[in-house]
Amino acid sequence: MRLGNFFKGFGAIVLAIPHSYASILFSDSVLLGLMLLLVSMLSPVVGVSGLVSLIVAIVVSRCVGFESWESRSGIASFNSLVIGMAVGYYYPMLMIAKAPLFYLGFLGLISVSTLLLYLIISYISNTYFRMPAMSLPFSIVALLLWYYFARQGYLSNYPFDKLLLINGAPELPEFWRLFFVSLGSIFFTPEVIAGILVGLALIIITRIGFILALLGWSISYLMMMLMGSSVGTGMFYPGFNGILIMLAIGGIFLLPGKSSWLVATVATALGYLLIAMLNTTYFHFNSFTGLYSPLSVPVFAFPLNIVIPLVIFALRLRIRVGKPLMNDLGVFNPERALQVYQERHKRFSSLGIPQFALPLQGEWLITQGHNGDVTHKLDWAYAWDFEMQDTKGNRFAGDENSLIDYLAFGKPVNATAAGYVVTVMDGVNDNPVGQINTRENWGNYICLSHGFGLYSFYAHLKNGSLKAKIGDYLNKGDRLGQLGNSGRSAIPHLHFQIQLGAEAGSKTRLSHLVNYKLEHEDGSLEFIGSGIPKSGQTISALISEPHLQNMMGLQNQSSYSFEVSMGKRNYSETWTVDLDLWGNWQIISSRGSRLGFSVYNGIYNALSLSGTRRSALSAFALLISRLPYSEKQELLLCDEPALSVITSPLFRHLILLISPIANVLSACTRSTVNASRESIEVNSRVSYRLLGIKLREDSGKVVLNKYEGVRELTLARNGKSRLSAKLKLQS
Repeated sequence: MRLGNFFKGFGAIVLAIPHSYASILFSDSVLLGLMLLLVSMLSPVVGVSGLVSLIVAIVVSRCVGFESWESRSGIASFNSLVIGMAVGYYYPMLMIAKAPLFYLGFLGLISVSTLLLYLIISYISNTYFRMPAMSLPFSIVALLLWYYFARQGYLSNYPFDKLLLINGAPELPEFWRLFFVSLGSIFFTPEVIAGILVGLALIIITRIGFILALLGWSISYLMMMLMGSSVGTGMFYPGFNGILIMLAIGGIFLLPGKSSWLVATVATALGYLLIAMLNTTYFHFNSFTGLYSPLSVPVFAFPLNIVIPLVIFALRLRIRVGKPLMNDLGVFNPERALQVYQERHKRFSSLGIPQFALPLQGEWLITQGHNGDVTHKLDWAYAWDFEMQDTKGNRFAGDENSLIDYLAFGKPVNATAAGYVVTVMDGVNDNPVGQINTRENWGNYICLSHGFGLYSFYAHLKNGSLKAKIGDYLNKGDRLGQLGNSGRSAIPHLHFQIQLGAEAGSKTRLSHLVNYKLEHEDGSLEFIGSGIPKSGQTISALISEPHLQNMMGLQNQSSYSFEVSMGKRNYSETWTVDLDLWGNWQIISSRGSRLGFSVYNGIYNALSLSGTRRSALSAFALLISRLPYSEKQELLLCDEPALSVITSPLFRHLILLISPIANVLSACTRSTVNASRESIEVNSRVSYRLLGIKLREDSGKVVLNKYEGVRELTLARNGKSRLSAKLKLQS
């Protein structure tokens, strides 16, 4: 058992090494890390020095207990890697040859010191600024090393006396030569060949990342030309700072897009100005020979460690979320971050608009919506008034002048989201029908705080119906009180709004209601995942079905086999439902497809598809991209399916490359969901548009048995049969 733990820990350390190399370019790709490790070995002394320093930091961090032996992360050690390469670059080769053991000991000491400094700075930056420490520890230690090397006389002419495995470089224009030298300088190998290999590695892992690197260099080059800066030999710090600033802001900390690239452009220009300012400072050192000589101190990575936190922290202070959008998805690849955003966020919400559930059960008429004709104006524009009516349009049964005869009067009002009660008003009498109380405008009301400066406010409640007290914590759906006719209310109705303060009459906040059914004039019901009900619309909340996942046959480790027909081919396909350690659900097909899905608030959502698209599972993901369930009702719904579901991997990469600039491909799934006693039938049409021009249309049907899951499905393209599948009956 101990031997097994040893090999497990050793394997984790091996994986942490390439992870550290990838972290230099703000990535977590092991493949990218391996390629960068090889690039660093073009200068063996530099490469080996960095690797030794990295291994020391990884082992020490685990021995001391800063990280577990099972951790595959190298984020805490990548500063030690960079400082090791820096030492290998600047330390004279003659001194290394004379005292190799001293050199290795020196490397180890510097590595551990950088690791400890990283841990301290990382704690401070994460605690107070919600930002990683990045390479600031390296820059600080590198500056101290520069002082030490200068005093020892190692830096008299900045000689690079290390062996290079590949000498010579292709003749390139100055722009491209300096671009590749800048890329190579990130790994202390300021050679064109090294830069070309780094660029190829970037292209393989992230095309957007390479474009951002090129943009960052272009801005730096333009600034250099405008300011008349001269270019020396060796390490080119201005170039690699510009590249990393653009890459970090335009593709890692912010989601790639026109607005984020504009911010990154300004930040890159600021970074170059900061470099110019720092390069005007000269220090004097007492050299080993006793002579006094002026020396310009390199900027190292100080510019990027100042500009990136400054810009990102400032954006985090925005009151309203808008573009550019923060990348808080935990994904360190620009293309993958865009895909995850489209699959798991953009489909279900609108940028910067909070979402709340309906505060009422049953069918309700919106008698006044946002920017209404009567009272919903100015600071109170984003509000709704709810009333109830029967199928004939009557809002009362019996006496029109009696409150208790109104269908809405006394109906329960529920919390639209979990929160703390912050304001309560009760004791205001309900008005007789047709009369209003202008002195106590809001009547009886209750206000809940949901954090982030958002409050839900419910007004005109029934006198004596509020039981909650200030400070009570309520869950979503908990009873707040009853609908009444208090305050400025002539007939029973609920006034509901999201606002920016706890006091009645606070400024309202644009928000959406989620998971409701909209009744059309022909009586059909359309499911709205997130939207703004308008005046005159009749809506009702979708009642969550707690057993939908079981009804669809998607229990953990469930397995189903299908007879599939695709063109002239017939084959068997097996689906297995799996739940991984991170709580992600997926269906695994024997044909090589994997479908990630979720079932949340009684709604099934297809999230992402990987592997081959020539499978019944792929057809299932396309036809049921979202499934809201309503017992014995027919529902219409529209959805934008996940990009991975509607495109092949190659085409998806091309779309993601272009998507930060323009929305090239769009798809819309229109489905009809019929639920009966034993089955659910979903009929879907998926239309595709390229630059607004309709490409094709897929259509099909999925039949689910509430006890057996998927029974059959069919898929057609432009009216021609493409695939059909039927569940194999168990013998």
